[in-house]
Amino acid sequence: LITEKLAVGYDQPLLTELDLSIRAGQRIALTGPNGTGKTTLIRTIAGKLRPLAGSLKLGQTVKLGYMSQEQELLNPNLNALQTIQSVASLNETEARNFLHYFLFKGDDALRPTSELSFGERARLQLGLLIAQGCTFLLLDEPINHLDIPSRARFEEALTNFKGTIIAVVHDRYFLERFATEVWNVKDGKVEK
Repeated sequence: LITEKLAVGYDQPLLTELDLSIRAGQRIALTGPNGTGKTTLIRTIAGKLRPLAGSLKLGQTVKLGYMSQEQELLNPNLNALQTIQSVASLNETEARNFLHYFLFKGDDALRPTSELSFGERARLQLGLLIAQGCTFLLLDEPINHLDIPSRARFEEALTNFKGTIIAVVHDRYFLERFATEVWNVKDGKVEK
């Protein structure tokens, strides 16, 4: 991703004059106070919001995956196995093996998504993005509502992803274990 003079926001810009460059494989944590534009930047990169000014360009082979705080990607009527099979042509054994990387074992893969814990849904949403072939993940506060064991499992699932990640993160412990770089958002800018 390369941005030039990018400005993001709604009616008024929250962040301006952003000249950012992200290389394949980087794991960037976006930190900073609430309301400073972290989620707005992620949503703009994801194509959910139009830039107010400037430009952003993705590499030709990049496939974006956006994981919002609301977990809206998941169909509550499907189980984990059906969710993965809905986007990837995997037989049951292959889909179960894939789900194993996201810590779904045995009958866990057959429980309806609506019955999964918040942490299980977060891991499934991550798996769904990867099964779709995403190479660049945009994660908006992925561990916010997870208890400590669920956070550890989410981290474990994330380590299996070899692509690029930008995540809005407030948890210092997760940030230290996950990020190769930390970008701080404040006063309308992104400080590296």
